[in-house]
Amino acid sequence: MTTTTLSLAFQRLEAEGRLLKPALSGPTHVPGQSGFRGEIALTLEPPVMLEAAFATATDGEANLSFLAGSLSTYKHLPALVEALGTAIKAGGKYFIYVSDLERASRYQIDFNGVSFYVLPIDDTSVYNELIDFLYLDKTKMKKMDTAAKVDAIAEAAFKYTQTYESISFEEGLKRL
Repeated sequence: MTTTTLSLAFQRLEAEGRLLKPALSGPTHVPGQSGFRGEIALTLEPPVMLEAAFATATDGEANLSFLAGSLSTYKHLPALVEALGTAIKAGGKYFIYVSDLERASRYQIDFNGVSFYVLPIDDTSVYNELIDFLYLDKTKMKKMDTAAKVDAIAEAAFKYTQTYESISFEEGLKRL
């Protein structure tokens, strides 16, 4: 599928064949904002994905302003950072749910000046986790189309200011 997003961040990821199974890949209802909902390929051989991904970027910008998704293991975080490359920036809001973290674990992990919220997930969807985590109204969300849902989640994420223990990736490995 060819993306219709205007954001340079999405154009690069699309050109590299990383944007897969899009439920949304194009403008959202916020003027000047593009969104994506689907999977993002981190590696092709073997295939490693950021599943149930949500992302936004300002049109014409080379960076994602918001990203959320799920990894099957914490150990894939460096592959995520490498795959996204220049599409991430300091000050962006990035929420990564990881299947093999203990339920009470919540961290902020810095990769080259870019902070990621690294959170546990089990037996639920990224969408449901984000709704609960960001205190969104589930009833209102059900009435929205995909672009409006991405807008609402991204807007709430931009306002999120909670901090968690800041650890290195290596420290996180020791805690698994």
